[in-house]
Amino acid sequence: MRTALFLLLVSTYLTAQSDYFQQEVSYDIQARLDEPTHTLDCDLTLRYINRAPHPLDSIYFHLWPRAFSSDETAFAQQMLRNGSTRFHFAADSLRGTLDSVDFRVGGREARFRFTNEPDIGVLYLPEPLATGATATITTPFRVRIPASFSRLGHVGQSYQITQWYPKPAVYDREGWHPMPYLDQGEFYSEFGEFRVQLTLPENYVVAATGVLQEESERQWLLDRADSTQRSLAGRKDLARRYVDELYPQASPTEKTITYVAEQVHDFAWFADKRFAVLHDTLHLSLRRGPLPPPTQQNVTPVDVWAFFTETEAELWKNSLDYIKRATRFYSEQVGTYPYPQVTGVQSALSAGAGMEYPMITVIGLSGSEYGLDEVLAHEIGHNWFYGILGSNERAHAWMDEGLNSYYEGRYTQEYYPERSGRAQIIPGREVDLDALGYRFLSRMGKDQAADTESDSLSQFNYFMGAYSKPELVLQQIEQQIGRDSLDAAFQRYYRQWQFRHPRPADFYTILGDRGAGEYMRAAMESTTVGDFNRSGQRRQGTGGLNLGLITDQEKEGPQLFVTPLIGFNANDGFLAGGALHNRTLEPKRVEFLLAPLYGFGSKSLAGFAGARYRLTRPTDWLQRVVVSAGVQRFSDFRPTAQRLDSLGLVYDYTRTAVRSEFVLEHPAITQRSSSVYTQFINLRQQRPAFTEDGELLPDAATLMTNFLRLGYRARVDRKITPVAYDLHLEYRAGDPDAFREVNNLRLDGSLEGGYLYRRGKLVTVRLYGGVFLYHTERDGATSPAYSLSLVDNAASDYRYDDLYLGRNRNGGYGQQLERRQGGFRAPIDAAFTYGRSNTYLTALNLNADLPIPLPIGMYFDAGVYGFRPTIASDPTNEFNYVAGLSVNILDDQFHLYVPLLADAITKNLLQQRGNLAERLVLTLNLTKLLPWRLIDNLP
Repeated sequence: MRTALFLLLVSTYLTAQSDYFQQEVSYDIQARLDEPTHTLDCDLTLRYINRAPHPLDSIYFHLWPRAFSSDETAFAQQMLRNGSTRFHFAADSLRGTLDSVDFRVGGREARFRFTNEPDIGVLYLPEPLATGATATITTPFRVRIPASFSRLGHVGQSYQITQWYPKPAVYDREGWHPMPYLDQGEFYSEFGEFRVQLTLPENYVVAATGVLQEESERQWLLDRADSTQRSLAGRKDLARRYVDELYPQASPTEKTITYVAEQVHDFAWFADKRFAVLHDTLHLSLRRGPLPPPTQQNVTPVDVWAFFTETEAELWKNSLDYIKRATRFYSEQVGTYPYPQVTGVQSALSAGAGMEYPMITVIGLSGSEYGLDEVLAHEIGHNWFYGILGSNERAHAWMDEGLNSYYEGRYTQEYYPERSGRAQIIPGREVDLDALGYRFLSRMGKDQAADTESDSLSQFNYFMGAYSKPELVLQQIEQQIGRDSLDAAFQRYYRQWQFRHPRPADFYTILGDRGAGEYMRAAMESTTVGDFNRSGQRRQGTGGLNLGLITDQEKEGPQLFVTPLIGFNANDGFLAGGALHNRTLEPKRVEFLLAPLYGFGSKSLAGFAGARYRLTRPTDWLQRVVVSAGVQRFSDFRPTAQRLDSLGLVYDYTRTAVRSEFVLEHPAITQRSSSVYTQFINLRQQRPAFTEDGELLPDAATLMTNFLRLGYRARVDRKITPVAYDLHLEYRAGDPDAFREVNNLRLDGSLEGGYLYRRGKLVTVRLYGGVFLYHTERDGATSPAYSLSLVDNAASDYRYDDLYLGRNRNGGYGQQLERRQGGFRAPIDAAFTYGRSNTYLTALNLNADLPIPLPIGMYFDAGVYGFRPTIASDPTNEFNYVAGLSVNILDDQFHLYVPLLADAITKNLLQQRGNLAERLVLTLNLTKLLPWRLIDNLP
């Protein structure tokens, strides 16, 4: 039986391998850099060998510099989705492209057309390319090098030339893989040979993929390296940060240098007249491990180069040690480094901390010796996971980033054991950021399967799915099967798939021999299936109770935290107390909070308490369900009547609420979020009670109101044209013991849109509408706080949803407004019935940031509402407006408004407040500052 099973497994494996093929390419490129125009004039000769088992009649090509040509490219659209407007608002002179192509095949004209993606084209062959046949393809091309928006680019006369030439897409057993250039999402290319000739001013220092062919140029670099070494040894002023270093004048004489590379799938080069150079040689020993070494017995010495400027030179002076150590580490753990040189370059980069290319890596600002060493190790590791093991990075980003991150973590553990991949985001407490990020997304239902196309992942999920989660999964597998067994699997993976294109299934098969393949598959291809995904939803371990201060990362066993609290409101005065809660940095399924406070002004107990239950992904169309309940009690009323004021009376309210929210699932790429909620609120307000003769009773009266709400909220967080809308249905049941019981049913909603017309400058339009479908006091002349209201102040916050510094207080406290209902930015005293309606209300709110460097804008509010001055009067339609200047403080958290223009009624009421300072409006949005509101609203 065992023999039969073994033969079946072998047969299945050989069948899977039999359909594998891999195309061959050979590039010969001549390029000339024109420094004044930042352009490359180039010629390409490409030999394309068809190894597919059938003829080809066309070849897809990537012309990725064209990604920087317009706002219509996938790159430009992705940058906006990820919140960056730098390219969108860039001048045409800073953008780039690739043009002037004239494709010929075997000297014959060939039709070439662009697809719907501006940086992808199709070359139609004059005749089908048979299996085993070679097509010689030629074309001139010109590259206009963009500013540094991503990878390809220049900063002044420092050039980062990557993804720069016409490149055929991969054609494999799955078909063609054309893909537009993206910033978030990397590449997939055919292995082959490169011969690249570069012509440029002779004082440029060039670092590149491959081996430099001109001995004179190599000697010039070695001499420069000697000079750099002597200079570094004698200098005490080396920088640890960015240095604005001048560029030398370009030499009038040009040079032509040649690089040759074999068994690589890309070619990159970097040129800068300011580069300092360091050089050494690395002699690699054969890797250790239980598996036999490669057949090569004599390891050729590897040239090790470092190129850098004055920027962070203090860190880069030791870079050769870091590069050698990382190359040796990966060689010993995974497989011997096969290339003749390895290079690290410090240069401009706008796509992360570092970026890998065959034999060479570019690093941006690092900040410290450890930061430089860590990023160099990661990017050098990509020579294995991407360079040698050429997986499809765009479709399976975890296969290069995640596998590499696992070994980068091992490197950090070995050489920086005090770091252990942890950071202190809370002083004195180390946090595992990978585990924290993964658990946060998973428990909020925001995570996506790691094995998802890069452009379909949110920015947060790209980093979690490509880097963090696979590293965490491999750490678990290491614990299950042992480090030596896992290393042996990677070494086998390396030997079997070096210079080829492995797929996820191929890696799972390697791990499957040790029982971990399905564990890895489930973790990468799902968010809910498998032991690893299930473990992310629950606390690990069953230790004893952990007590802490403020909060911490999740640990084994229950956790309980104490957090000191202070606060203030005008009715309670200074508040002090503490919070007892179980909320860790990661969300929990069940969370609770008890926060008693003492009001030194009211001399009474205040505070709040609550609990919530979170259920993640109960169905495919629900991201999560959150059921919560809470109670809060604060003082909200001090009588101002002369005969009562001297008694120092303070009255409070108690608000109890139960809420359920159903957060709907939407593809991350749509940038859409929406939810449906239900809510029940019971509000009890204590107020003075009097006898029929007007004498104050010792016991306060209690007014009780109940609210039942149903609502829907949605938003599309587009950077240029954001949209948000909501709709709410509310039933209010008044106190039957009150002087007059008032019940009503209201429907209201809002629609808000914006347009970002330049970086940091937004115009927004908000429309609001509300109507009472039923109201027992519809025909009355009174307009109490629960009426529809143009002005959103503490009085119109009749459900006590928000936090106000001074409820029912006059003076400056009335200048704190929010933007619900009519959203008028005019501090009209709540004693007036201005802007209130028992029938309907509509409002328009306009905001426009001024095109100046200061955070100043203009606003305009207008509203129409139904109004009845007296019971005997006929209803009228009132119109009011107000306009003025706004100041945006702390990124929309605080706004200051200065009303300057208004209709006659509004103007008169504003003037009654006093001078201009007393008419100012301040929006604070204090509820957004509550700690878990801030954290849970992360992407």
